[in-house]
Amino acid sequence: MKSTEVDQGLFTEGYCKVCSAQLISESQRVAHYESRKHANKVRLYYMLHPVDGGCPAKKLRTDNVSPV
Repeated sequence: MKSTEVDQGLFTEGYCKVCSAQLISESQRVAHYESRKHANKVRLYYMLHPVDGGCPAKKLRTDNVSPV
């Protein structure tokens, strides 16, 4: 499954599943999706739910290893 396919299910015009936020108006939707709080929750979500389906802890650990 591609990242964009996952994103379409998480972020709709009326609801943000990551934040559990009901978005009623256009201005509310824009304000929410541009907020720092939303960005932090999305970052945390992707850390805990990697797109490739691998183990999150293992993925984070291997990202920090420098090549010899």
